[in-house]
Amino acid sequence: MVTGDLNALKFPDIYGNTVPDFSRVGYREGHVKIPMVPIKKVLGPKDIHDGVHHDDRKRIQDAIDEVASLPLQCIGNDGARIRGAVLLKAGTYHVSGALIINASGVVLRGEGQETIIIANGTIQRDFILVNGMHSSDMGRQKTQLHKARTREMMPRNGYKDTKGYSVGDRIVIERPGTEEWIHYLGMDDLPCRPDNHNPSVQWTPKSFTFRFERKVVAIDQKTSTFIIDIPMVMCLDPNYPPSRIYELIHKFPTISDVGVENLCLVGKANPGGPEDMSEDHGWYAIVVDNTIHGWVADVTIKHFVSGIYAAAWSRYITIQDCSVKDPISKPKEGGRRYMFNLSGQMGLVKRCLAEYARHDFTTLGRVCGPNVFVDSIGDYGNNDSGPHERFAMGILYDNITCAFHVIYNCTARTHNNCFQDPPGTKNWIIGFKGGVTSKPMFKGTRSDVESPFPVRSLYWAQLVARMDGDIQRVNNTVGTEGRMKYPPRCYV
Repeated sequence: MVTGDLNALKFPDIYGNTVPDFSRVGYREGHVKIPMVPIKKVLGPKDIHDGVHHDDRKRIQDAIDEVASLPLQCIGNDGARIRGAVLLKAGTYHVSGALIINASGVVLRGEGQETIIIANGTIQRDFILVNGMHSSDMGRQKTQLHKARTREMMPRNGYKDTKGYSVGDRIVIERPGTEEWIHYLGMDDLPCRPDNHNPSVQWTPKSFTFRFERKVVAIDQKTSTFIIDIPMVMCLDPNYPPSRIYELIHKFPTISDVGVENLCLVGKANPGGPEDMSEDHGWYAIVVDNTIHGWVADVTIKHFVSGIYAAAWSRYITIQDCSVKDPISKPKEGGRRYMFNLSGQMGLVKRCLAEYARHDFTTLGRVCGPNVFVDSIGDYGNNDSGPHERFAMGILYDNITCAFHVIYNCTARTHNNCFQDPPGTKNWIIGFKGGVTSKPMFKGTRSDVESPFPVRSLYWAQLVARMDGDIQRVNNTVGTEGRMKYPPRCYV
């Protein structure tokens, strides 16, 4: 972690916008060590009976629910409150439906990659759901046959207008979608899809209103100006209707300080090989939604359709030291092989590995950000890494090696990479290694590719700067020295 003159890295554009500060992403804003939550419940694997594997779903879910009934206890100085961890001892477990964590302060932990959970059954479903909106009975196999995907449960609106603000208030900055803005982008006149079978969906103002969650850190009463903790990552263009500011109030169940860690998840697919066309098996291995401050750490994922998804209503989620390998799905169709997906706000992926992806490190549509992918590798992918679907803002790709945002010291093992600025704003490409195509993908201005800068990582340099230059403190808490170190195999 080498710091440098970060002011020289701002690269202001013609509108005065600069590279934002990405240092407040991840669990508890990224500078706090993920807690080692005490074990409150221990389970071991069951023996095979008459050649039949025992279905472990209910007893694992019952253990999670038992720990969820314990009182919350405060730890540290950052507001974290925990209940306890469910430890799965080394061995193999078989789960026919899904596992649900829907209460704050609960962790599902294994004893390393020797703890293997196999997602049995021919049901397309997301497998481990960390979601304050869910109830534990949604994991039952019968329920999964009808409603398995967490995206069906996303709340419509979690906000409420109010007057009067103070330092420390959580607020929403709403940038309304307008017909004029959509027309300026050309997204109200989209051509037919290449296959001509389905019409393109034209953008509408209601669908492209963006809400950014921030905290007030200072108020200038004379100018009625707020100073916020995290920079805006979208232009609030005065040519369009003004943005609104209002208090953030969660109207839906939201959980915090929850995690999945130190285990291996394996999808059990039909015997169709790595390109199983039926796809009747686990989809996303882990989905985190309706969660503030959570983590997925030291998890290996194999044979699912996709990997780990921090969904639209996730906030401050860290995904670290995880691998997603050997997916089983149709290899090149949409909606598949998204290995690490950050589609909420303030998400962080660090030191992760993806193999055989369509999109190694990606977001979905209408993502407000900021989100960061750092120090990670994608191998053998067949498509791009980058924002996917329809409009995402404030993504940093930092020291990513793989096939409108900020790309810093990344490497692509291809020669047809394309960087273009969206209308009215800019992407920053700094120190990129890889060939750039001579044929742009879309109409519009090409992004400038800046020369390498003598700072290895923008994200880590910004985090160290926020911690008053204390490199050792950052490294010991959330850097390489601060990786999760699990206790020896002794139980309570």
